[in-house]
Amino acid sequence: MFTIGIFNFNIDSTSDNRNYVIDANAIFDALKQTKILEAEHEQQYQLTAIILHWKRLSRVQLAVQHYVSTKYFKEIIIWNNNPEINLTLNEISTSNQSNGLIRIINSYVNMYDEAKYQACAEAKTLVCFYADDDWNTSHYIKTLIASFRSDPNVLHSVTNVVTYYNNLLWTFMDSRIDLHTGFSWIGCGSLFLREHAQRHLQLLRMHLQTNPELLAFSDLFFSIWLNDIPSQLIVDLVSSPTDINETDMAFSSKKDFYSLQHTSSVLAIRKLEYSLRLNQLTMNVGFPRKQNRRFPYSTRSPSSKDDFIFYSNVLPVDIENIPFDITLDPDRATYRNVPHGPNYTHFVNYNTLKAVDNDEQTCWRPNGFVKKGDFFAIDFLRIQSHIVFSLIIGHSERLQSSLKMQVSFDGIWWISHRSFKRIFMNGNRMSVTSFQRFVIDSRQFPSELQSFRYVTFNATQSSNEPFQVCDVQIINSFNINRK
Repeated sequence: MFTIGIFNFNIDSTSDNRNYVIDANAIFDALKQTKILEAEHEQQYQLTAIILHWKRLSRVQLAVQHYVSTKYFKEIIIWNNNPEINLTLNEISTSNQSNGLIRIINSYVNMYDEAKYQACAEAKTLVCFYADDDWNTSHYIKTLIASFRSDPNVLHSVTNVVTYYNNLLWTFMDSRIDLHTGFSWIGCGSLFLREHAQRHLQLLRMHLQTNPELLAFSDLFFSIWLNDIPSQLIVDLVSSPTDINETDMAFSSKKDFYSLQHTSSVLAIRKLEYSLRLNQLTMNVGFPRKQNRRFPYSTRSPSSKDDFIFYSNVLPVDIENIPFDITLDPDRATYRNVPHGPNYTHFVNYNTLKAVDNDEQTCWRPNGFVKKGDFFAIDFLRIQSHIVFSLIIGHSERLQSSLKMQVSFDGIWWISHRSFKRIFMNGNRMSVTSFQRFVIDSRQFPSELQSFRYVTFNATQSSNEPFQVCDVQIINSFNINRK
């Protein structure tokens, strides 16, 4: 049964038309209701961009220009970490029209990583976006925002292929004490709730009283102490332009940097594990947040045009079954544990980014055969109408035709329909070398199913071959350019 609000209807299609029941009016009503909720989410989760300034003013200026031009942000907070200067709007060189968006906070001391959370705690909106000024976020900012709004209680971030795999190894699970956490850097682009930043500052004061030197390494504690697995987009990172006249000593060049970084990583999981274990005995809640995500864990990448997300529940690392023992694994989330081996090499060559790089010769191919329940899917960022997209597969047509295709308004409730099956049987495919290219046009669907946000291809049985998706592209959509 499919349920949205008060609507309930059967969505299972069978080969026997007499058993096929679908209530088109209920679907239209559910679609309307979900669109309203979608708009309410956008209004509720408005964004503040956080920029840290140290000694690279030109990069701050570029970041401000970009954030203003996107029109995604209700506020831009520039936190000046350099106590030697008093930063003003005049130095940012923005137009009078954008000045109303910008707020500058001049700090009396360099707070390093902690400043990100201090700035977010001051935000007027419920959500903060942060990226280091080293990175150009223009080719994934739209998908990152859409990803966050679909699951706002989770930290959403972007990273490259190698770091993503490394972060998965920095995952800790122990259901006996409700431990289910993982690590992610936030500097390449991230979105998180203001309340999580405020809570993080409280936890820092509570747990680092005897280690104040570690406050500068706040990023190493943030995602771990959220006690939830971050949602990470795998992207190609692009550096921002550098002004050769602006030089400053990197934070990593500071004395004892790597020693303190290692200490912070170990202490983060030790503090969380100890508090959760103590909570089982005393109910004295130190880390009160429990898992609160809407979507299952997935590996995901945005398209090169930043207009959809390709994702799958087939992870390169079985994070839910990594054994964890605090007496043996306290330094797992450190750079003493770096990725290596054939599984890592396979992922580097065949990760989800390969399905959205506009190159049909590179493919996403998980390292293993398809199991029942495995899927790959596309998130079109919001409910779209009359979507036309192409799908180039490298796995067999036999496997593809055995998958159940479903669409969804919200990614939680899914609708299957007998007409979807004909897509892979009615000749609308084209041969591309040894691959198959399918063009999927939602206008061929029943009218009540022509608008949706998500489409998934779900394995209803195991197969003796792996998935292989080589290219996914939107060909046409009437609403894809909407904010």
